[in-house]
Amino acid sequence: MTTKFKALLSALAFLMLPAIASASGGPEVKFVGVTADRTDIASLQRGARLFVNHCLNCHGAQYMRYNRLLDLQLTEDQIKQNLMFASDKLGDTMKSALNPKDAKEWFGAAPPDLSVMARSYTAAAVSGSSEAPAAVLAAYLRGFYQDDSRETGWNNLVSPNIGMPHVLNELSGTNKLVETVYVADGKELKTDHDAEGKAKAAFIASQTMSAFEHHVDKKDGKIENKYIVRTLVNTTPGSMTPVQFDIAIADLVNFMEYVAEPNKAKRIQIGIIMMFLLAFFLGAAIWLKKEFWKDVH
Repeated sequence: MTTKFKALLSALAFLMLPAIASASGGPEVKFVGVTADRTDIASLQRGARLFVNHCLNCHGAQYMRYNRLLDLQLTEDQIKQNLMFASDKLGDTMKSALNPKDAKEWFGAAPPDLSVMARSYTAAAVSGSSEAPAAVLAAYLRGFYQDDSRETGWNNLVSPNIGMPHVLNELSGTNKLVETVYVADGKELKTDHDAEGKAKAAFIASQTMSAFEHHVDKKDGKIENKYIVRTLVNTTPGSMTPVQFDIAIADLVNFMEYVAEPNKAKRIQIGIIMMFLLAFFLGAAIWLKKEFWKDVH
């Protein structure tokens, strides 16, 4: 077990202090869970395994080639034997094993390509979120719950009524949605601070993925304020414990970020070096100016 992996486990202690993203005009969603370090090679390797075993069944990553996995300290034999199930050439792109025509017939539309999903994902359900796209993507993957009213049998707390089923169900187990409604009546549009306060307190105290919404309804000429707290509760355990699944999602999103921009770490490193060089040249230019003008004055 690497030091960084241990640090990732230790970070779970801070799940009680998650970021809360506000969506203008929509629900507030609590983002829980840990993130993985982009430089953690072991995390990226585990994420690659999850990606090819669970995501490539339906989705593709057409801008990513298998030979780029060599940068993750994997050998050609390891890649061919453990990660290449839809191709036999190391230079091929990571295409989906699912036929696009079949996907359109079964799901109504072909599943999107995931090449740059970690960079572009914004989640309409939480538009205006201050969270990074990767954090929203991780929350989306953690936000599935059973919903028998949906054709797929699943729904999502972050992206309601999404067409994607919960493909990681065997790992996470089954979640159900628990709704608690706090109602405040009034003749005027006036917030009942007691009802709102209780709802907010329940929302903040929640230890799992949750959402907070405020609805205003009119009944018989009266205005009714509803404060709804939706929380996910695990009802059927999966093959992973909640801690293990949380780390697995962090690893998966970490790899998806790598797929979206494999050279990001090197780009950041070069950028830092260039900033130091520019600072050096700036200092040299100031020194030369002073040397040039010192005799003039």
